[in-house]
Amino acid sequence: METRGVKYIGSKRTLIRYILDVVKHVPIGHMLDPFTGTTRVAQAFRKAGWEVHTSDLAWASEAYANLFLKTTPEELGILRERVDQLNALEGVEDWITQSYCDIIANGGVVRMWKPKNGRKADAIRNKIDEWDLTPHIKQCLIAILILAMDAVDSSVGVQQAYLKDWAIRADNDLILVVPEGIEQGLVGTHIVGDCTAIAWPNATLAYLDPPYSAHSYATYYHIWDSIARWDKPVVGLKTNRRLDRIAGTFDANMKSEWNSKKTALTAFEKLLDHLPVQYILLSYSDESLLKLDQLVPLFTKYKKYEITEVDYKRNIMSRIGNATLNERDRESTNVEYLILIEK
Repeated sequence: METRGVKYIGSKRTLIRYILDVVKHVPIGHMLDPFTGTTRVAQAFRKAGWEVHTSDLAWASEAYANLFLKTTPEELGILRERVDQLNALEGVEDWITQSYCDIIANGGVVRMWKPKNGRKADAIRNKIDEWDLTPHIKQCLIAILILAMDAVDSSVGVQQAYLKDWAIRADNDLILVVPEGIEQGLVGTHIVGDCTAIAWPNATLAYLDPPYSAHSYATYYHIWDSIARWDKPVVGLKTNRRLDRIAGTFDANMKSEWNSKKTALTAFEKLLDHLPVQYILLSYSDESLLKLDQLVPLFTKYKKYEITEVDYKRNIMSRIGNATLNERDRESTNVEYLILIEK
């Protein structure tokens, strides 16, 4: 099943067929996706007939959810008309160009986009803000812009380092495109915030794909969040990261309990109990902060659970640069566990 999204270290694009197979006997109904990320798994469930309700701490996830989980057939014409207008704009120099387009920053060089594409993106993002549109349509256009920028960037995806030499794709022109098939399925909902505190609706199934490591996704994808909010923040470090994603000034609202061994197990227990669902499907990795045998006791108090193992080729972004902590992190494969719990 085809899904769309930006390059993402936690992407489950190649696992979706296994995920859908594990739940094939679960009655189709409402599905909760508390760690939706780029919404790839939620997209697949929507296309399979589920009504999807998502959340994430990331601000950009709200834009992805609006585009992929809430767009209706009647809105496609509006989006295509606006995209044509945005593609016709002349570039202007603003925050993106000044921060990420061949810029000297604290002893480093930030080469995320060629200046021509940075100027085009600046003009497009400013125009989206200027237009008198519904919040939903604005969020859709922001997501379309982010997808277009991801297609011409010069990184491996994580925004904690940039390639020393320009990627070949960076020479291409930034062009907005309305993705095909985004109108298929029931309209869902999305909430930005802490999944353990959200008043979730009753649902048949929850899919959980929490962070696996001590690395914060809030630092990996800070540029997408900045474009989503368009608050044009002050930036720092060699990567021009927004200040509220830097140690010492880090936004406490972006911290995840799953990024620490000290809090992850308690967070799991709290969320499993909190979710008003009949089934929970947990996607977990053998390289996570917590080992699987530490989690199993949490499952035993429920009606039953089943574990499926999938040999998984790791995303290239998880095997280079700051995404690696040790030699184990540099391996190309790992085991992904799909754990189906019946509450």
